[in-house]
Amino acid sequence: MKNLPRLIGCLVLLATIPGAFAATPATNAPPDAPVPAIKETAPTKPTLKLDDFVNELAATIKLTDEEKKEIANDYRADGVVLKNILNNDSLPPVQKVQQVFDLRDARNAKIEALLQDVDRKKAFLKIEATYRVALTELAANGGLVPAEPTPPVPAPVPSDTAPSPTGKADKSAAKQPE
Repeated sequence: MKNLPRLIGCLVLLATIPGAFAATPATNAPPDAPVPAIKETAPTKPTLKLDDFVNELAATIKLTDEEKKEIANDYRADGVVLKNILNNDSLPPVQKVQQVFDLRDARNAKIEALLQDVDRKKAFLKIEATYRVALTELAANGGLVPAEPTPPVPAPVPSDTAPSPTGKADKSAAKQPE
């Protein structure tokens, strides 16, 4: 009975992993029967944002600004690892589930230590459980991974100075004849 929440979580996580329950033709169908086409749907972009989760936590358990920042940072710190686990096709689903559980348990232990109060810890775990699948999907789609910084755009070269092969500006080309 103690492992029932983990088992349910495992089944939910398996359901969110693409291809975990791939459709197979029925075994009782006649051998010449046409196999029904499987309609693939485009993946939907998750509507949840980490800020939504953190804001609900803040409103429910009265987080300070520092606690909000630390909790968001804990989730973002796990984002890259979680995305790699969930999108690693070489891992069997059971191993993915175990690694996700281990990562989540370690993160939740850090957050519970931050919260200290028993009532706040219970409230956190309740809210985390309701957001668990959505946060996992968000991580799988890269939503917890910090965006790559965009490289700076080089400044345009002024039109009156054309670069020469030596790398120095050639001002003679810009001079007009007298």
